[in-house]
Amino acid sequence: MFAGLTLLILLCSAAFCVRQHRREAAWRAGLLDDCTGPLSEPRLGRDRAGFATLRGRVGPAVVDVRLVPDTLVHRRLPQLWLRVTLRMPLETEAVLDVLRRPAGAEFYAPDQLPLRLPVPAAWPADTLVRGTAGADVPLARLTPDLSRVLADPRVKEVLVTPDGLRLTVQASQGARGAYLLLRGSRFPLPRLESDRLADTLRDGLDLARTLSEPSSETRHACAA
Repeated sequence: MFAGLTLLILLCSAAFCVRQHRREAAWRAGLLDDCTGPLSEPRLGRDRAGFATLRGRVGPAVVDVRLVPDTLVHRRLPQLWLRVTLRMPLETEAVLDVLRRPAGAEFYAPDQLPLRLPVPAAWPADTLVRGTAGADVPLARLTPDLSRVLADPRVKEVLVTPDGLRLTVQASQGARGAYLLLRGSRFPLPRLESDRLADTLRDGLDLARTLSEPSSETRHACAA
């Protein structure tokens, strides 16, 4: 009788784990289901961890949308980042990376940029600006637009390269109870709102447009 009761408990536990796994997998896969609207030719998929991915186009850019869970920093609630990459040629030969609240564990950010640049006075003090040679040029041109973008505390990173740019923003923060009790990373986000993606795409396109505009030096040279 005791053996039968033990077997029943084990079977119930296994069934519960299977249901939980399926529920988690369905949640991860469906996070971007409501976000296809801002893109043309949208294509939903999944990454190796089962999180939803989204590809498509907006204006001149090829867009790649991914969700990145981050549980590496101790004494901070887990984060789920929305990473939006716009692939398009940009008028710069340098790489510029702007990172908010650096903790040294941002595995999704480039870590081999040789230069550290001064943070513009109007920006939050907890901003790290790095780049390659010549990054001061796109930094100067983008400072007004980036000031507006960085005013949103959900923005984590803006990366500018000659081949496009990437914005990383907070999609959700882990539930405090699950983290404190079990060190689990449960995110109270049924699905990502389409407006969140649309706002991030707009910011990216604004930055790209600013870089594509002729600089004051170019305008003066053309006028001469």
